[in-house]
Amino acid sequence: MKLNILCDADWESKVSDVIKYLNKLQYKQFFEKKNYGSSIEKILIDLMCQDPKLNLKQRIRFIKKEKILSLDIMLDLDEFKLLSQIERNAVVSNKIIKEVPLIIEKYKFDDFNLQKFETDLKGLLNIKKSFDYGLA
Repeated sequence: MKLNILCDADWESKVSDVIKYLNKLQYKQFFEKKNYGSSIEKILIDLMCQDPKLNLKQRIRFIKKEKILSLDIMLDLDEFKLLSQIERNAVVSNKIIKEVPLIIEKYKFDDFNLQKFETDLKGLLNIKKSFDYGLA
């Protein structure tokens, strides 16, 4: 399965540095080797951290023909401006671990091993593990 994490963020949020952190974890390579069933071939996660005045809402879309699940993870710009980079990494990791499986669960895919996916996601994005490897 393919997993891609992008961002649409105000530069002050430093979410682009979170993307660099996630790339160091080699999440793309990790998930490319995994198979959770035929219901989803690709998950696109867009980290959204923009000015609240823009009034942006979370988008979730499943393209059945291409088996692509696309979703936004909404982040608070004012909060992110105040956090250290390690805290930003932790907040994003925890939101991905919490929100992505819930969204997948709502779709009730016939052939998707959500439990295995969730376990792999938690194992990869565990912030303590990242400290152990000096990535945080």
